[in-house]
Amino acid sequence: MRKVLIILILLVGFVSFLDYATAWERSYHWNWEPWGFGAGTFFLIPLFLMIACWIAVIIGIVYFVKWIIATGKRHETKAEETALDILKKRYAKGEITKEEFERIKQDIQ
Repeated sequence: MRKVLIILILLVGFVSFLDYATAWERSYHWNWEPWGFGAGTFFLIPLFLMIACWIAVIIGIVYFVKWIIATGKRHETKAEETALDILKKRYAKGEITKEEFERIKQDIQ
């Protein structure tokens, strides 16, 4: 992504430079101001920046919505997990022995 952005910036700069160089030739030939007939392709730079900002805003909104959805799902799964489920997981991981598992299971029920 970074390479694409650098290439895009260099391309816009190069096209703007070419437009400026040809505008100088055109204006010299027609004896007008050295800037040519107007902004030329220089108007493309703010246009690309505006498009890039809107893309960044849209991507930000998409990631924010994904984060909100993921956070909601995480809380739902934790709320559904019972004490017995947690106890079984601890026993499966080897954190507690069989005797401790049976004793805590009796306390829970």
